[in-house]
Amino acid sequence: MADENAYSRESDLTGLWSGHYSEGAYGPTPFSAHISEVGGSLTGTTLEPATFGAPFLVELSADITGGRSGQTVHFTKIYHPAPGVHRNPIAYSGTVDEKLTRIEGEWRFPEGWSGGFVLVRASRGAKAVEKKIAEPVSGDRERLRKG
Repeated sequence: MADENAYSRESDLTGLWSGHYSEGAYGPTPFSAHISEVGGSLTGTTLEPATFGAPFLVELSADITGGRSGQTVHFTKIYHPAPGVHRNPIAYSGTVDEKLTRIEGEWRFPEGWSGGFVLVRASRGAKAVEKKIAEPVSGDRERLRKG
């Protein structure tokens, strides 16, 4: 029988993540990521405020692809086409903590620009939500015991 935890949301990076990236003189830019991990391969999308590109843009979205081996995480981010938005791949590499709740590392353009990033897990995905919903809340436990 396979280890049940090997495929649980507690053993991979699947879920919603929120954090920021920064570069030298510029303040942190918030971004969120929906990540799916299957067998160590990562795919997903990101969303962030438009800090560059055409003035009428409100948000920028991107695709990410990469992988995880143990606590080492790497992915490439490529922005979706939009007026004035570059399509250069941005390499992210970092380390995830033992509980798989925080990723911290560095991003880098091929041209040499670089900076830091942090992502914190906001949720573990639908399976974790279903499990949480199925659990009675503490007040319910008391009422159930009292009958």
